[in-house]
Amino acid sequence: MSSATPPSAPPQRYEMLQAGLDLLDQGITVFDADLRLVAWNQTFLRLLDFPDELAFVGATFESFIRFNAERGEYGPGDIEAQIAERIAAAADFAPHVRERQRPNGRVLLLRGEPLANRGFVTLYSDITEQRYIENLTEHQNIQLEERVRRRTAQLENANANLRRASEENARIAAALGRSEE
Repeated sequence: MSSATPPSAPPQRYEMLQAGLDLLDQGITVFDADLRLVAWNQTFLRLLDFPDELAFVGATFESFIRFNAERGEYGPGDIEAQIAERIAAAADFAPHVRERQRPNGRVLLLRGEPLANRGFVTLYSDITEQRYIENLTEHQNIQLEERVRRRTAQLENANANLRRASEENARIAAALGRSEE
């Protein structure tokens, strides 16, 4: 089980809800107005390679950001500044959508939505394959356009050669016509 049972929820209902969240192929987190973890699923932990013990009801948003910063997830730079910047952004409780490429090459789409009580929900989607296909398609389109450009140039050159040959044949025919007179 990913988190402790809330006092107001019957245990069976909570366990069923958690089982449902863990079936999602997207990661999910819910943080309250104090930036403390309320809910999450196993996909969140897996997508971001977080250890299970990092996630518990009441865990701070900062603990996740610090874990990431210390292992280099945000690139080079001052770790404390990286943490402060991300905590300040989260404390704005503003909707956001951003992509982040992890050091392992995975591309995640993060979509955060504020809640009425100033907490927020974030969905984490692995879009690595989608970005790969988009990049591959773009690369193939560029190659196709280059082949079409080269083939068009070849055809234009062949047409020009045919025009010159046709004009030369016409001149020869005209010259032959004059010589028969």
